Amino acid sequence: MIFPEKKKKKKMKNTIKSVLIISTLLLVLGCSNSDDGGGDGNGDGNGDVPKAASLVFPLKDAECNQGEILSDTESKVPFEWNAAEFADKYTVSLTNLETNTTETFDTDKTLLDITLLRGKPYSWKVISKSNSTMQTGTSEVWKLYNAGPGVENYAPFPAELISPKMGVTLNATNVDLKWQGSDADDDIEEFKVYMDVINPPVKLIATQNRSDISNVALEANTIYYWQVETTDKHGNSTKSSVFEFKTQ
Repeated sequence: MIFPEKKKKKKMKNTIKSVLIISTLLLVLGCSNSDDGGGDGNGDGNGDVPKAASLVFPLKDAECNQGEILSDTESKVPFEWNAAEFADKYTVSLTNLETNTTETFDTDKTLLDITLLRGKPYSWKVISKSNSTMQTGTSEVWKLYNAGPGVENYAPFPAELISPKMGVTLNATNVDLKWQGSDADDDIEEFKVYMDVINPPVKLIATQNRSDISNVALEANTIYYWQVETTDKHGNSTKSSVFEFKTQ
């Protein structure tokens, strides 16, 4: 015979046991859902990161004379790249190297016509994007000269400053300067290198045809600015952007 008090205790014990079982199941299910790696479509999931696209056209460091001439000042140029793995869409980033202004163009294709100014230098790259992750892939940066009326020789592209990088702090008494020059006509004659404590720099420290300088002396606790001017065999010249660095 089971007394009422014992029945009550047994019922309460069974209820507590059921609650614990249900709580455990909910906890397991919750962990399973949070760890399954599935994206929610809003870019917060763990989808495959898109690879970098490989550029096809316009050709690297070359004159572009293809496309549709719209006027004396503008032409429509086809930009093409190979499809990137895991990419659903792309952003083309285009920079006018004379004005240093950048425009972006979004597309889900691998071919895009863009209107450019004629006779002007540009650089471009493609950013690969996915609908399942916020991470992106970025292509190489290529430069081009859009062909212009009556242009027989193009000025060099502005040199790309490589080292030291913009804004770094150096704990050193000397520095190696490195840059990369390019020209659609492949006729670079020389580089003039300026480094100074004022911006833009006016102190000429070297004129040469190599794209590096070693052991440039530095003072401590100083901010330096440097720039490279590229000149071709026809006397055309362009200046790079100005980079700065400081010493401790």
